[in-house]
Amino acid sequence: MRFSDYMIVSDLDGTFLGNGKLVPRNAEALRRFREGGGMFTVATGRAHLNLRSAIGDPLQLVNAPAVICDNGAYLHDYASGESFAKDLLSPDDATELLDFTLREFPDVRYSVSAVSCIRSVENAGLVALDMATYDPEAVEIRPVEEWPMDDWYKLLFFDTTERLQEVFDAVKKRFGERVVPTFSNTWILEIQYPGIHKALGLQKLKKCLDGMEKRKIIACGDFDNDIAMLEEADVAVCPENAVNAVKAVSDHVLCHCTEGLIANVIESIEQGRV
Repeated sequence: MRFSDYMIVSDLDGTFLGNGKLVPRNAEALRRFREGGGMFTVATGRAHLNLRSAIGDPLQLVNAPAVICDNGAYLHDYASGESFAKDLLSPDDATELLDFTLREFPDVRYSVSAVSCIRSVENAGLVALDMATYDPEAVEIRPVEEWPMDDWYKLLFFDTTERLQEVFDAVKKRFGERVVPTFSNTWILEIQYPGIHKALGLQKLKKCLDGMEKRKIIACGDFDNDIAMLEEADVAVCPENAVNAVKAVSDHVLCHCTEGLIANVIESIEQGRV
């Protein structure tokens, strides 16, 4: 049980996945890691509704009690099919965010990650690229006037980096510290409450694990929404393709994500380098 002192928590896109695809080296190394007593899970900006399109059956890879979803807004247990430890936007704040979106940025596409679906007014452009990753039954297209306002985890904007920076600045000016805009990649900007981040998800996960204090947590990530988690972990690792802000808070910068970052982490544990 040479890995029983460790848990690896990995971001998906740009970290565990290479060009959006499962890296065979990672899958094979994880099999060895799990058999040796190691624990693995995922912390992602994605909802549980669109993990299967990226990694197949999560239970073939994840052996922790839950995955961290929507940047820590909730946990999901694929074995039971249950989501828990939920942090939702209030209906009043959701309504205000939607009014702001429609008034200030009518040209920018948007969607909502909700409890049981991904919701939008259309399935087109960059929204369609994102929705294509979801379980088909989880995609909900309906007029904005019919949207429920009490089941939002986060609001997402889709556009060029330059345009999203304008949205970012406008959200900060309008809402101040009430909500936090975060880039999850170059074409998606996510709006959630302060304190909803992957570090919170990791804290929630620790409460689910007996004996968690005995395991060293190795967190892996590549983008802005991973920084809080990397700072929360015992050891922070990022791939060579990570943004500079992530490299600055990481203890180890390893290979490019397409080469199998998690496999390199596991090999580094075996060799005593991590």
